[in-house]
Amino acid sequence: NDLKFFFTIGLLIMIVAASAQPANNYIQKGNDAYRKGDFGKAIEAYKDALRKEPENNTARFNLANALQRQNETNESKKNYNEIIAKTYQNSLKSESQYNKALAYLKEKDLMNAIASFKESLKENPSDDDARENLQKALNDLKKQKQQNQPQSKKQQQQQNPQKEKKQPPVNKEM
Repeated sequence: NDLKFFFTIGLLIMIVAASAQPANNYIQKGNDAYRKGDFGKAIEAYKDALRKEPENNTARFNLANALQRQNETNESKKNYNEIIAKTYQNSLKSESQYNKALAYLKEKDLMNAIASFKESLKENPSDDDARENLQKALNDLKKQKQQNQPQSKKQQQQQNPQKEKKQPPVNKEM
């Protein structure tokens, strides 16, 4: 009886592994295309992987990154949001929030970028890139608000300039 149980479990594992294999093959093809800069081909491969295995967060995360590289920020944010809603992995939530913040930055939406960087830091408080980019976005928002102030206040603040750390955003990839 125990032998039958182990045989059934072994058979199930082989079936799951066999059904996951095509998804992994598509992910690998997508990764190869991504590394070559062929983001259109990468997007199609990741979509193929998701057709085989709709809950595959690696395929979805990589798809979102490739979409973002194609400046399809709305679609990339939808995919990041789906990962954030469905995963229990703090690291994946953090990286998805971080990359979603970068999509908002591309769209010049500082308020949502700031909110996403903060969410990223809640999941991974030790992420220095998220902290630095959050600070840069906050500084940019402050500058934006200052530009909208009356001229006399602008002149006062120009006499006391703040130093800012200049660093480009870092895109997190799997």
